[in-house]
Amino acid sequence: MIGQSSESPIRHLFTARLTSIFPPVERESVPWWVAYHAKGAESLVGSDVDGKNKRGFIDTLVGSTAIEYEKDISNQALAKHGEDQVREYCAGLLNKGVPPRNVIGVLSDTVRWRAYRLQEVLPVSDIPGASSYGSEHIVLEEIERIDLAAAGPLEARELCRFLLLYLGRLAGRILGADTLASDLGFKSEFCSRHIQGIRDLVDAAFVSNKSYAQLIEKVWSDFVSYLGESGTRGGFDRETYVGELYILTLAKLLCANVLEGKPLVSDDVQLESILGGSFFELKGFSNLVEYDYFGWLNENEYVKRLLPVARGIQEDLSAYDFIAAPAEDMFGALMAQLAQRSQRLLLGQEWTPAWLARDVVENVLARIPENEAPRFVDMCCGSGSMVIEVVKQTRVRLESAGVGPSAASLTRLSQAITGFDIDPLAVMLAKVSWILAAREWIGKAEAFDVAIPIYHADSLFASTPVAKKVDQDGADKHELELDGRKVGLPSFLVSPDAVSLFDTILGSAYSVAMAAAGRPTPVVWAGIPESVVAEACKKTGTNIDQEKMQEAVTFTAELLTTLEVLQRGGRNGIWSFILSNSYRPGLVSGMFNGLVSNPPWLAMSKVADNPYKAILVEMTEAHGIKPSGASHLHAELATIFLLHAVRRYLAPEAAIGCILPESVLSAHHHNPFRRAEYLIAKKKVVFAPDEIWQVERGTFKNEAIVLFGKKALPTSKVFTGKIAGPSSLSPVDFFVISQGNRIAWSNKPVSAAGTGFFSHALRQGADVFPRTAVFQQVSEMAGRFNLSQIQKPDGPLAYLVKEAKKHKDFYIAANGVDGKYIFDVLLSNHLTPFGLAAPAKGFLPLERVDGKWISASAVSIATSGRSTEMAFRQFFGVTGGDSQRYFATLDTPRKKLSAQSFPESGWLVVTGAGGKLVCAACQDISLLDRNKLIIDQTLYWVVVSTQDEALYLTGLFNSEAINLVIEQFQPRGQFGERHVHTLPFGATPPFNPLDTGHIDVVTKTRTLLAQLRVDQETNPDLFSSLLNLNQRLPQRRTKLRDRLKLLPGYAEYDATCRSLYSV
Repeated sequence: MIGQSSESPIRHLFTARLTSIFPPVERESVPWWVAYHAKGAESLVGSDVDGKNKRGFIDTLVGSTAIEYEKDISNQALAKHGEDQVREYCAGLLNKGVPPRNVIGVLSDTVRWRAYRLQEVLPVSDIPGASSYGSEHIVLEEIERIDLAAAGPLEARELCRFLLLYLGRLAGRILGADTLASDLGFKSEFCSRHIQGIRDLVDAAFVSNKSYAQLIEKVWSDFVSYLGESGTRGGFDRETYVGELYILTLAKLLCANVLEGKPLVSDDVQLESILGGSFFELKGFSNLVEYDYFGWLNENEYVKRLLPVARGIQEDLSAYDFIAAPAEDMFGALMAQLAQRSQRLLLGQEWTPAWLARDVVENVLARIPENEAPRFVDMCCGSGSMVIEVVKQTRVRLESAGVGPSAASLTRLSQAITGFDIDPLAVMLAKVSWILAAREWIGKAEAFDVAIPIYHADSLFASTPVAKKVDQDGADKHELELDGRKVGLPSFLVSPDAVSLFDTILGSAYSVAMAAAGRPTPVVWAGIPESVVAEACKKTGTNIDQEKMQEAVTFTAELLTTLEVLQRGGRNGIWSFILSNSYRPGLVSGMFNGLVSNPPWLAMSKVADNPYKAILVEMTEAHGIKPSGASHLHAELATIFLLHAVRRYLAPEAAIGCILPESVLSAHHHNPFRRAEYLIAKKKVVFAPDEIWQVERGTFKNEAIVLFGKKALPTSKVFTGKIAGPSSLSPVDFFVISQGNRIAWSNKPVSAAGTGFFSHALRQGADVFPRTAVFQQVSEMAGRFNLSQIQKPDGPLAYLVKEAKKHKDFYIAANGVDGKYIFDVLLSNHLTPFGLAAPAKGFLPLERVDGKWISASAVSIATSGRSTEMAFRQFFGVTGGDSQRYFATLDTPRKKLSAQSFPESGWLVVTGAGGKLVCAACQDISLLDRNKLIIDQTLYWVVVSTQDEALYLTGLFNSEAINLVIEQFQPRGQFGERHVHTLPFGATPPFNPLDTGHIDVVTKTRTLLAQLRVDQETNPDLFSSLLNLNQRLPQRRTKLRDRLKLLPGYAEYDATCRSLYSV
């Protein structure tokens, strides 16, 4: 094959043969570099070409070895071209941050092999116009070449040696967030090799020490799972615990390698010190590893069982380059995998990409005066994206001021940002992230002792593992419960003035209690609590009055007694970690001059239904941002976290940068936030937003913004703005749009003239579910009806059930069902612009008595015949309960069904509830069976008295103008605006038959509809397809709108509607 038309077949054939040259051994996978040779084919890198950044593909990238394949490198021209490509690839690796000493280039046609290193790298500025490294910056040195043309045993050994030396070299693999998640994540062979050992350890520990295992389960359930999302697994999930221990073990070993700057090969003693934390304490990090939820598994006999797993992980980590490990959040993608794997989401965790964290921190840091040291807080720090950037940029700021690495400067770095998170694993990972960001100074500083200020706590300070509710409003003490034993923590100790005193009392009490528990008999504590408190006051230089002294002594006495008892009972361990972390939010209030965070994005309706949810609801009210009406269910955690943090943690004039869901710009449930009602709330928050960044689409699962501002009273309603992407920040203006009492923030200007928001009479239809129970194939026989399965996917009624989310395969088969339970149901599927299809027949346990809807009684159903009774038995089998319960679900507290009482005459106007664009139609109500008609919740409806009013409303609701008016107030999803709901009604003035503008809309709409009817009669086949109910609704509506635009009267109709809305 050598010398043929292309190198691609050669490369692919060689890749396929590699697995037979280096096969898996026993249960091991193929060597990492063999897998990378296949996976790294056509890897994208960027390099400078003639002053422009050019992005191209490396033939194969294995760690930091770039390989170029040519069809025959015995040909000098091809060999020269290949060397040029190798230079370009090496430049691309330098641009990705790989150190020059780590870069190896290989050129081959699979028979002849050449290896190169970088003899010299010219500075970027040496090449005019260059902004990054290119091939001209690279001077290659050939370090080896082999020729395997003889194809004998010696050549085979030479090939293996060459490949192992340059492709399979230790520390050759680039370490980063993506490679960590890909190589070591839960779907990797690496993980599958090691996690079973961890699972076996956990299972054995939970059997051999049931008492402590039950304690861990309870505390975990009472706090970690307690703060989870509704619908996720509640309580303690052992598989999640195993997954977290796997990542925790991996993180400790990785961190040790980073601190050493090389892959470690540890004996048992060093491995135990890494897992237990003493390795890091000797390095100067006093709290990197704490006795947390996993502490008991890193000591005694359990750590011995963990050592083989740790050693295996350490061996696999030897492939990575720890000198060039990037200072970025290494673990965010792994955390996302864990959440997906366990179906657990702690209050909406979302990984922040490094580029966005960098830009947010840079902007907030720029708002802090140069002579003022940053003291930032991230109240939801996750695995540390913001932490890393604050540490990195603070280090640069200090270096520019002439400050270099020292014990004192590392302490200053530790004061740059404080983080909180409710996930204990995230806390550990954020601490490792801190070390990654500070490692350039760590290796150069003399002896130091740094406590990394990242804490396992609920930053809302609403709940702790020892108190389901924290009373923040003036209580004398916090009631704690440690494994069923009560301890009263004085409130004054949980305050910024008492932080040193609190920590000292806690540490001393714990040491004393452990010493006492080691004695054969219980201790008499007389005088000891007083001594502990007095010594703590002396050590910290704290003066407190006699009353507070007595409160502190009482707390210390209760704590000493409790800890001793728990230690003797084998149920201690974790309490020191919990107490020192959980109450930290109370110790740092008002201490920070900056906030950078990506708080949870989660609607209140998604939070697990427990007392914590009730506390959150109280907080939305207290901070003035609880939405009105039904929107209160959509109150957003992100804005609660933000306002609470501004109020509790920030000093006056502090700078703020917070990532929030894009719905903050326009969604109705965020209107109180945009109106700054927090300024006059019970818990007043002083906050002045002044800048908005719209984050590039697709960065998160849902669209996002970054809101900047400061802790001050607002002085302007003008926002500067940017569109933020991985490589650019593009300026854009944001406008404050007001209509009535509603406000939106938008980067699209809308005319100030217009309509305001109006009250309206349209109502939402009833909750007609589940679809597969209500809708069947229906055929009538002498007043009775036969029910059978709807034919899917192409039967004429398939549209009724094809998108069913529950009971997808359910159907009712019955003959001779009483016709009084068959109703005419209108759905959004029946609605197109100016068109309303015939209702669908629905089987429902309802009756109309004297014009009112009631549930069908069991007696009424039974007297309707055996067939009807059996059909409803099947119906209630999937709906649950009986007809009364179903009626309540259908009707809802908002009386969605009860309100459906239709007059004998008038015009029914309906609009769709969902979708980006408004859609409406009208029909003479007398043409419908008003005693059988039921309108589904996917539609809004009203009956108006005249056809003119019906044409006015449907004309405006189908116009392009109404969509321009409301789009700034629509929530957005991944694919744009969604769910119009009631927005068009409030933006449309009530019909006035004396207003010439209104009558003009009626006239133009009537003309357009006449032309539409002619078009339908002229092109029946076309409209038969456009109105096919089995076709996707958005496409049907879009095609019909496009058809309307072709009608001769459309231009005047469109102009008239735009004139009315002033757009």
